[in-house]
Amino acid sequence: MTSTSRAVDSRMGGFTLLELVAALAIAAVLFAVLLPTGSRQRQHAELANAARGIADALKSTRTQAIMAGQPAAFTIDVQRALYRAAGKAAVQPLPHDTQVALYTARSEERGQTTGDIRFFPDGSSTGGAVTLGRSGERIDVLVDWMTGGVSVHEQPVSPPGR
Repeated sequence: MTSTSRAVDSRMGGFTLLELVAALAIAAVLFAVLLPTGSRQRQHAELANAARGIADALKSTRTQAIMAGQPAAFTIDVQRALYRAAGKAAVQPLPHDTQVALYTARSEERGQTTGDIRFFPDGSSTGGAVTLGRSGERIDVLVDWMTGGVSVHEQPVSPPGR
């Protein structure tokens, strides 16, 4: 093998500086595009999990009322972002930076920031809703007054600038 062919062989085995810079630039662009999407998905998952937790607490409270044969109340403090199902000692926190709103019967308001959704032994309730919001996203947990049924409804996120 001649010295010329050895030089050609060694150049073919590696990458040029230009190729490495181009690959790093492409990786940086992909990272910049995908990172905010991952953060949004994580925030959405946290909010959806919180909504499911509230829905489970409401269903548990309804079951408690039916099983005990007496009214039971789900309580939420919208200012401190805390809630509690009937019969449970532990207060559950909602994720940090979550905006919380409670829509309930006036008779179930316990003050300016706290209120109840009450369930009765026949399964019915005072009805109402708990709305969770974060980063332009909203999830509603609705309670039907007649049946006491609980449902979760995600509101679509509008794209930025709209």
